[in-house]
Amino acid sequence: MPTRTDVRAARVALLPTDSRPGGGARLELRGGLVSPRVVRQGAASAEVALIATTATLLGGDELRLAVEVGPGLRLDLRDVAGTVAYHGRGQRCLVAVSLTVHPGAVLVWAGEPLVVCDGAEVVRTMDVDVAETGRLLLRDRVALGRSGQVGGDLTCRTTMAYAARPALVEELTLGGTSTVGGVGVLGGARVVDSVTALGWRPDTVVTPPADPAPRHTEDAPGPRATVFRLHEPGALARRLVTDAHDSDLPGTWARWAAELPSL
Repeated sequence: MPTRTDVRAARVALLPTDSRPGGGARLELRGGLVSPRVVRQGAASAEVALIATTATLLGGDELRLAVEVGPGLRLDLRDVAGTVAYHGRGQRCLVAVSLTVHPGAVLVWAGEPLVVCDGAEVVRTMDVDVAETGRLLLRDRVALGRSGQVGGDLTCRTTMAYAARPALVEELTLGGTSTVGGVGVLGGARVVDSVTALGWRPDTVVTPPADPAPRHTEDAPGPRATVFRLHEPGALARRLVTDAHDSDLPGTWARWAAELPSL
């Protein structure tokens, strides 16, 4: 049972005011454990920030978020800060995200890390539906533990569809306190950093970091992201790192974001 009585799903929806081209757009916002705040809004686009309304995530919490972008519109979504799952005292918490992108629409979400502290048990689901001619650019980061911690248990289930066809189906189980998802999955890393593009074939060349970590030298450069081409139009770039700031994915993000229409 959740520890909070309020388990409403937060909602961010940018929808056309009518069916005529250029007819304008309206925002529909509803808060839950996160509260959406308008940063800017134009005739066919908007930028919205997600702000935690209270300390999250605690054992038993359910953080639910639904995002929808109407035909021909663009929504830029960003997190003000990362989400931290604290010791659950034996109770699991849930993060459930649903993303819907209509034809000709663009959704860009620069997500901040989900950090799973010692003693936390988190299940995160992400269901994505991108219509034909729609585009999604998503940055997703999960980390086992804060500095000096091993981290709790995390299960991530991701399902992405493009034009009603499966594009990415993945279940990732990581455990700092269990034997599941240990060295065989992450090796010595504790952060999984991913950038996903869906709806077009982006340039898959990864831009190296402008300021590599000190331990990387010209003779022994650090590893770079692995880029997977999806069966449907799209790509997934991923890096496993010990510290989030060591990832070179900001370069990939900037390159792929530059390929999106500004609307």
